Amino acid sequence: MRFESPWLLLLLIPVLAVTAWGLLRAIRRPAALRLPTLASVLLARPSWTSRLAGLPLGLQAVAAILAVVAIARPQLEEADALTGEGADFVIALDMSGSMNAVDMPAERILEYHRKGTEPPNRFVSAREVLKDFIRSRPEDRIGLVIFSGKAFVKFPLTLDRDAMLRILDGLVLDDRTRMSGGEESCTNGCSITGEATAIGDALGRAYKRLEDSQSKSRNILLITDGDNNAGKAAPEELARFIGQQSVDRPVHAWTFLVGTGRETFLPANHQFTGRPLYTPEGHRVYERPEQPFPVNPDLLRLIASATGGRAFEAATEDDFRKEFENLQTTEFAAPALHRWREAFLPPLVASLALFLLGQILGLTVLRRWP
Repeated sequence: MRFESPWLLLLLIPVLAVTAWGLLRAIRRPAALRLPTLASVLLARPSWTSRLAGLPLGLQAVAAILAVVAIARPQLEEADALTGEGADFVIALDMSGSMNAVDMPAERILEYHRKGTEPPNRFVSAREVLKDFIRSRPEDRIGLVIFSGKAFVKFPLTLDRDAMLRILDGLVLDDRTRMSGGEESCTNGCSITGEATAIGDALGRAYKRLEDSQSKSRNILLITDGDNNAGKAAPEELARFIGQQSVDRPVHAWTFLVGTGRETFLPANHQFTGRPLYTPEGHRVYERPEQPFPVNPDLLRLIASATGGRAFEAATEDDFRKEFENLQTTEFAAPALHRWREAFLPPLVASLALFLLGQILGLTVLRRWP
């Protein structure tokens, strides 16, 4: 509980002073009648009415105290807390072919197969974490940019959680299968072909979504597993440009390099037909990549540093989830705003009731005579 006008509680000082003076006066000079002689009165014992002669004054004193409490406007905190002022986030999600990789030991892949499921690849793991993030930010606007060799805005800044989740669920990663004629389009209906990684273009498109935002907190969440090897924008120069913008409303880039561990496997395709390979039980076949994926953690650190953000490296799915949760709790935990409900009515009603009760008692058997 709190008081909207706590300084009004200073009125309790004169109220308590008058009350104390009145009670002391009643004790020292009990209710009595002026008679020519006191001989017969001295023989009588005090009645219950004389003992309670100070009750009306006491009730009115309590009424005065409650009245002061009421005008100080006590307020009670509501049970539910609201989040702080909404922030803006644009997610830049890598959908290049290397996001098909699975970062776990072969034994764990077999455990998934024994359960009748496929292990989550980098893209699926990132998508599930992002879905949890979207659900946890009801007051924030969130946008999405997907990128590979090019970058596209999948949805602009919005508060429509259901639409965002539907679009995320509808994203299809390029499984690296191609037509026998060698065409560059994927055959699994992918959202974007995954032939390269244009980090600079993704960073630029994400920034354009935030450039006109009036939010005090503007953020880019860049998730990738590779190095910049396509696109027109130089990510280093773009990051420095973003970092030089408004100090009052900066745009922070938070970068995640996923899948940097040694236990990395890719779904295998037939070397001649390019079609996916399956086990007799119907599960995908996984193989180690012929060469390590090109990564550039220094680039992501530079992007984060230049914009005032932080860079994270996650070797596995579990690491990525932990790092992302750590980011939410340390950087995006906005101070809570609490709703307060006025609570002056109960003490006000009690004050009026006690005051009237004291008045009524003072006019009846507990009336004081001069």
